[in-house]
Amino acid sequence: MKKKSVIFICIILFLCSSCAKNGKFLTVTGVGTADFDPNLVNFSITVEHISPILTDSVAKTKSGVMGILEVCRTFGVSEQDIKSSHISTNQVFHWQNDTGKRVLEGYSSSQTTNITFRTLEKLEEFTAALFKQDIASMNRMEFGHSDSSSFESEATLKALDNAKEEAGKIADRMGVKLGEVIYISDNGADYSGYRESINSPMMFAKASADSGVVASPGLLSVTRSVLVKYRIK
Repeated sequence: MKKKSVIFICIILFLCSSCAKNGKFLTVTGVGTADFDPNLVNFSITVEHISPILTDSVAKTKSGVMGILEVCRTFGVSEQDIKSSHISTNQVFHWQNDTGKRVLEGYSSSQTTNITFRTLEKLEEFTAALFKQDIASMNRMEFGHSDSSSFESEATLKALDNAKEEAGKIADRMGVKLGEVIYISDNGADYSGYRESINSPMMFAKASADSGVVASPGLLSVTRSVLVKYRIK
């Protein structure tokens, strides 16, 4: 798997002098970034029906979801990578201008299925098969990696190295020496990369007309930021 690592330097420095018993401190913010090729994609599909009879609406929605599950089985998607919500039902009304009243049109039922697809080279074929099912919408695709924690760890180590390097530069310039680390704070992970939004009617129609979703996510990245506080000797 192709992998590159890049460090983006974002340093926030300040030298903090407190009272004599507390000493002097140098606080540094370091940032590290790790790039990776995605090997999975997450998205959701919604099935929705409206019918004058509630049981008919629910039955059609269940049938549509069963069709989605069958496609998933055909493409080898494991049960752990498929999560379906409960069916949601509501009354549907429309406004009659001649009477000035709201009239019951029927009952809607909908169910959303979240899917993690791990064979990206078959994504177009897989989504083409899904578009042939009775679905109302496919929501935003987010690409990721099954071992994202290892890339987060790599970015964290780079952020720590970045902080240490910059703290050393500041200490040399100020004519002081770094002491022990007395505080480290991890500010969390920030992912950036490809997200395909196809939940709008226009995008959904285009994807359907093209037989399937064609996506080239390229490299994704995860960035970690750490705050490190050193004692000044």
